[in-house]
Amino acid sequence: MKAVRIWDSEKANFSGFVNLEIVQGKITSIQPTKETQNPEYLLPGFCDASVTLGANSIGGKTSRTEFQTILTGFLSAGFSHIESVADPNLGALQSEIGKSKWNAPILSQSQKPSLFPELKLGEGAIYQSGLSGKMDPKRNKHVPIFLKEKENKGFSQTELYTKRKELEASGQLAVAYTFADKTSWEDALDTGFSVIFHPMPEGTNLFRAQKRDFLWAPMFGILYLQELKGKQEEWKEEQKLWSELNPHYGKVWKESLHWESETVESETSEPFSVYASLFQKEKETHSNLLFASGTGHWGLFPGQAAIVEVRLWESLLREERNERQGLKENSNRFWESLFGRKSYLVLPTKQDEESLPKVRRRIIQTLTEKTCQYVGADHGGKIRVGGPAHFSILKENPLKRSSGIFPIESMVLGGKLVYTSKPTKEGTAK
Repeated sequence: MKAVRIWDSEKANFSGFVNLEIVQGKITSIQPTKETQNPEYLLPGFCDASVTLGANSIGGKTSRTEFQTILTGFLSAGFSHIESVADPNLGALQSEIGKSKWNAPILSQSQKPSLFPELKLGEGAIYQSGLSGKMDPKRNKHVPIFLKEKENKGFSQTELYTKRKELEASGQLAVAYTFADKTSWEDALDTGFSVIFHPMPEGTNLFRAQKRDFLWAPMFGILYLQELKGKQEEWKEEQKLWSELNPHYGKVWKESLHWESETVESETSEPFSVYASLFQKEKETHSNLLFASGTGHWGLFPGQAAIVEVRLWESLLREERNERQGLKENSNRFWESLFGRKSYLVLPTKQDEESLPKVRRRIIQTLTEKTCQYVGADHGGKIRVGGPAHFSILKENPLKRSSGIFPIESMVLGGKLVYTSKPTKEGTAK
């Protein structure tokens, strides 16, 4: 690839113009070259720390015929690696991917989630009850523990702490899913969990040491769509934008949700604005972010789910600039605008030259280096000599506009062109 600009993870910015050489799926050379007009921009393959492939995002189970479309959805948004959580054993699917001509991101699967405290499970459940489940050597070392509050009672912190230490001693990693419940959040923090999924509820007591010591995947999109569901005009505007940013979603899934007749049980009684406001307030947690799209929850499809989450982050993180300038906004007016029509159209870069690119650089670093290292991706979220050629190709600088990392032009995985929005034959790199 000649005269391209690649993402430099050390500088959190794009490099100058370089020629990139790939041999047998590996990057063998990156050499400076002369500038050219309209260069292509390369981003490392993104990583998603929590998806559910067995749920089809419209309230049902994924059929075998849907898998190829679902896997393409991740590639269409630049994802090279995804981690499955709360799915049945995916060994058969991985075998099918290897044998067939399906293009797919590199897939790993967490251990079977444990429900704590002890809960009754039906036959064939994909969860384990309590903390005494066995480890599957064919899955990765992440052990999700779903903290389900029961009868308004907390959990045994002694048991949680003991289980976390036991897992760490054996090379496993305990991961807490809190479902935005305050008791679950605080118990996970107090017992030293280093990775927490789901939004932080109002009133959570954070200490400075805890803010530094854990990774946090807010998964805001789940609650945002539950709230957006009751707002027809806003929903239509968002859906139109998702389709523009991810043509694969527009082609395959845009018309699949008939939300007027659907009932979606909310995971919390609090409005989304409460969680968003708390996120803005707890600024020290922003450096701890881990990316998880929640794909598989209602309304969150491969590719589109990442767009929803990234746009929420971008809108919430950019408010820091207003605070630094001392701008005072009425909170009610702010949240009305946030959920109004075109609520997440971020200001053009020329109106916010300093803060918007900075926010986008932070998001790209989270999607790549930080999350890819968490899931154990072979490229480490970087484009580097000697590393595998996993990257997306964009026609314009993604730092220059809202949701700029979408849409992508093409996706390369292991040196192979696995997705393109152009009428180009797949199977060979450009």
